[in-house]
Amino acid sequence: MSYSSLSNFNSERDMARETEESKSGIDMIKPTSFYSSESEKVKLNWFCYELSMGIYDEIKGSLGERLKKYKIDDESLAEFSIYIAKKMKEIILQKLSGKIEMVYISYEMVESYFPNLRDSVVNKMLDAISKAWDELISFCERCPTQCISEKDAYCTMFDEGPY
Repeated sequence: MSYSSLSNFNSERDMARETEESKSGIDMIKPTSFYSSESEKVKLNWFCYELSMGIYDEIKGSLGERLKKYKIDDESLAEFSIYIAKKMKEIILQKLSGKIEMVYISYEMVESYFPNLRDSVVNKMLDAISKAWDELISFCERCPTQCISEKDAYCTMFDEGPY
């Protein structure tokens, strides 16, 4: 292989690595993961979509390299983020109905999905999920969409795009 060919190969590999590292939640998670019919295009499901992207970005930013040691790639992390956001939906509904006092994020939600993670990694993932939750709730306080208080209302954002 000539120096020129090797240089081009290295540049292409570096560009591919940068692209991989720069993937964000919006690149990896699609709104269609949160509805299967028109009737499910509601604001609470949009909130969960936003939450999943926040979880993905927060975990990838704080633990991305460490998770690669456990063979957790971007695709697996995106699927996990969707899973957690959907689990959180159930908890949010319990809170809104008065069945529970506080929204919680449990150790078991992470451990059941990724059973081979060390406790310290699970704890860091829980911290990242909590941070994503707090940031989204903070934003929601100023957002006119009111995804939580109007949870069952149709959400036109599902119809906008492209994603």
